[in-house]
Amino acid sequence: MKKFLLIIFILNTIVINTLVSSNSINLNDIEWLDVEHWNQTDFDRLQKRGNYDGQIKKINFYKGVDISSIISLENSGIRFYDTNGQQIDIFKMFASVGVNCIRVRIWNNPKSANGKTYGGGNNDLEVAREIGSRAASAGLPLFVDFHYSDFWADPGKQTIPKDWKNFNLDKRVSEIYRFTKGCLEWLLQNGSLISMVQIGNETTCFMCGDKNMTNVMKMMSNGAKAVREINRDILIALHFTNPNKSDNMLWYASQLASARVDYDVYSTSYYPYWHGTTDNLKWVLGEIANKYGKKVMIAEYSYPYTEVAYTSDNCHYGVVDSKASGTVFRYPISVDGQIQCIRDMYSVMRNTKNGIGAFYWEPAWIAPKARNDMERRQIWEQYGSSWATKTAAEYDSNADRNLTGGTSWDNQAIFDQNGKVLKSIWALGDGTAPSNSVADNNNNNHNNNNNSNNNNNNNNNNNNNNNNNNNNNNNNNNNNNNNNNNNNNNNNNNNCFSVNLGYPCCNGNTVYYTDDDGKWGYENDNWCGIKETDKNAVVECTGRNQGYQCCNSCDVYYTDNDGRWGVENNAWCGIKNTC
Repeated sequence: MKKFLLIIFILNTIVINTLVSSNSINLNDIEWLDVEHWNQTDFDRLQKRGNYDGQIKKINFYKGVDISSIISLENSGIRFYDTNGQQIDIFKMFASVGVNCIRVRIWNNPKSANGKTYGGGNNDLEVAREIGSRAASAGLPLFVDFHYSDFWADPGKQTIPKDWKNFNLDKRVSEIYRFTKGCLEWLLQNGSLISMVQIGNETTCFMCGDKNMTNVMKMMSNGAKAVREINRDILIALHFTNPNKSDNMLWYASQLASARVDYDVYSTSYYPYWHGTTDNLKWVLGEIANKYGKKVMIAEYSYPYTEVAYTSDNCHYGVVDSKASGTVFRYPISVDGQIQCIRDMYSVMRNTKNGIGAFYWEPAWIAPKARNDMERRQIWEQYGSSWATKTAAEYDSNADRNLTGGTSWDNQAIFDQNGKVLKSIWALGDGTAPSNSVADNNNNNHNNNNNSNNNNNNNNNNNNNNNNNNNNNNNNNNNNNNNNNNNNNNNNNNNCFSVNLGYPCCNGNTVYYTDDDGKWGYENDNWCGIKETDKNAVVECTGRNQGYQCCNSCDVYYTDNDGRWGVENNAWCGIKNTC
């Protein structure tokens, strides 16, 4: 009998090792295999099964972006365009300019019991898998950011995951290990590349519902253990914030050393308008690098390129502009100011001992196109592409119902409100925009818009295209009567720049929609999105149901929410019959 049992055991061992070595199964899927109670020998054997070496990417200096919200943005109808107006894959666009790593947050279960999303990008493991797959196709590894929460984790809130709320400390510590390891295994088995893993998000004496620093460090240690067992070449980062409070930062580092927490990178958020000077940042990170031998990094930063709010104020949550309290702007609020900020972040890191780079936070988080705030809110609620949905308040009372919907980040994006890339994207890759790029011309408009807003408190963009006037007027000469009519009106309206994309200018004022300044008007105040050859397009008029007349022609187009050229919402005009 003993021989029979021994034979069965040997056969089972052979089968399991064969499947595991070929990555055909996930160890955690085998119910009778209690990974939690493996000994070190078991884990050493696991390390020898291929080790994912080909998927672990070492990077000397990180030029990264966090685009965790990207899947929800694309599901909301948002598309991104290069300087020539061609739709792009955003991952390949970032890779092409020199960005070398993608940061992605992971929440445990960001949905209600009935499956409604909390928003903020819906960043569960499946979304991370999709982002990891697309990043890998562009040759970009992940910087995986575990929040150990079902929603936003930051210094003000570190809400314990719903499924863990009744766990004692030992069980939470155990679950952090299992969750971390399981997620990383899943990402790697599905083709992601990984360079670095972050254990907790902005854990300023607070993590996974616990404010006891001793307990926090136990959880960090077990998360780190999981990473080491996946592959020892993956960097482990810890993440703090408020580097302007230097004493606190140094204290955290000393406590981590005393507790012998295993990690490689001491990272911080640094938003220039909140977190003090770059000199102080460089000093405090330099002290930590010198005293403890750790690598140091900026895990999050960003900067506004405009003060224009592309959705109305009641669709914004704490937008960062010159009117926001507690802000000090150290660069101009312009595209050039954004570029200067990005370059300074890299410069600070390169000139700090053991500095390894910086990650721009959510450079693509712009608002979806919609006719009005109500429709935009519906999109945010459905696809989770805002800070928080109404459902989020069921989990986190800090997700105030009055602040649901919207994003305060669109004016800090690297894309304009229409999804067109700004010239600051080249700075993210340590480069300079080509001098003849369309982005140069369009971005100057943003700077002028800011000046117009500040000096005249006026949402009309009529005088904001000075740098484009000559080029566009020359192009208009080749576009016959439509362009001539527009040129005659340039003193009162934005000059038409659609001719650069091969589209004529508008020659009348009957077709309107709610453009980006929040008032009825032409898209970008005076341009059309249909080529001459497309004028026989057949569209269905739906505007009457809302009290608006149908279009008399197909002259005035823009890229509507289906991502194709067409009359807004297929064929309606935004001016009521009574107008």
